[in-house]
Amino acid sequence: MSSHHSNTDFEDGWIAADGWAVLAIAGIATISLALISLPLGTFALGIMLWLRYTLRAPRRLTPEGRGLVVAPADGVVIEVLDAIDESATHPDLTGAGRVTIRTGLADAQLHRSPVAGRVIDNFLIPGLFRGGEELALMRRDNERREITIETEDGARFALAMIGTATARQLVCRFGPGKFIAAGAPFGMARIGGLTDLVIPAGYRIEIETGRTVVAGETILARR
Repeated sequence: MSSHHSNTDFEDGWIAADGWAVLAIAGIATISLALISLPLGTFALGIMLWLRYTLRAPRRLTPEGRGLVVAPADGVVIEVLDAIDESATHPDLTGAGRVTIRTGLADAQLHRSPVAGRVIDNFLIPGLFRGGEELALMRRDNERREITIETEDGARFALAMIGTATARQLVCRFGPGKFIAAGAPFGMARIGGLTDLVIPAGYRIEIETGRTVVAGETILARR
């Protein structure tokens, strides 16, 4: 029988901390446009309501259990590789698997930690914001934020937020040394985007391409 724990950082429906700045700008724009033209103001209000929905921090029930890996983002799994060679950029992850999630414009944008552990790296690599390209080209050319999390037993997970034509702000304020619980909020790609999660050898990937996943809840792999 599986058990779950709730992430209570926010009440369901509240705006995520990293979403307030965007929502504030949208609010100012809505008021300004409404003073100029009621139809423009109405349109802007619709955009603001959409942003409020996607930038929310929904309550999630993260499954408890040793060796579980949960989805870091809402969306659809667009690629699963059981074995990749990451030796060039992540020597500790040679022979690991990789799961890629595409977050839609109507999905909650808040990212959550796939495992409990300590942040080892968190850095932004500037690049382009192309959309509709092959995944290999997007990984090579697009802006991305790479975050490495190490579990208490030494397993290292590499997560990459990849920018797209719509996702131009890749936010994660957890610096090296910070501990983060499994399923806890840690940032967001504003808005939409791709998320690569490299899962180290020794874990069995249990998700398939085409599956819809929920950040902090859907199990991607287990040891």
